[in-house]
Amino acid sequence: MKVLLLHGPAQISSRSKLLNLKKDFESSGIVTFPTGSNLPDILGAISTPSLLSNNQLIILENPPEDLVFNSSLFPDHLPKGELRSSLILWFDHEVSTKKPILEEVKKNKGQILFFPAEKEASIFPFLDLLASRDKKAFVEISRLQKTHEKFSDLQYLMTMIFYLLRTLLITPANAAPFVRQKLDKQRKNFSQDELKNLYKFVLVTDFKIKSGLLDLKQAEFLLINKFAR
Repeated sequence: MKVLLLHGPAQISSRSKLLNLKKDFESSGIVTFPTGSNLPDILGAISTPSLLSNNQLIILENPPEDLVFNSSLFPDHLPKGELRSSLILWFDHEVSTKKPILEEVKKNKGQILFFPAEKEASIFPFLDLLASRDKKAFVEISRLQKTHEKFSDLQYLMTMIFYLLRTLLITPANAAPFVRQKLDKQRKNFSQDELKNLYKFVLVTDFKIKSGLLDLKQAEFLLINKFAR
């Protein structure tokens, strides 16, 4: 199994890299464990033979930094041509060099990519406007799209909207105090049913795009309008 660890504060760049990597796999062959997933479930799923079929991509978002891999995931006796499964560890922050997970990746001949803070436009003010149900989100995304082509990538936009909804439903365990306070405030703008329905709406929109039932600009408008009051 190939292992890749992406970490660093420049989330736009790391998310963009993650999206590009996902393009090499069929959607049916991608399994994502979001932040806060149960560790035994993760390890059990990764070790399941059916999950490790050819061209399988497993993504762990912000997994425990003391995670130790099962050696059976990296069998030396298999021909290189059979090692088509990939494991991506994605972190929304810099992982300390003292953390075991970095050593585990190196030990298993994995690749580590660091995305340092840089002068790049941020998607988070746009997400904050969505969470505030503010129609200014239309203006903000238009502004962002003029600064960088990444913001015209609807798949990236949807990935970040999924991220927003997940954090509104469940606060990440490693969230900083100020982030927790912000999420608590934003959460008051939605009922639990509204958040779940929004999540379903994004999933359905994604399906319609891939089925050719919606063009990208129309889908973008509908997504933002669903949040705005």
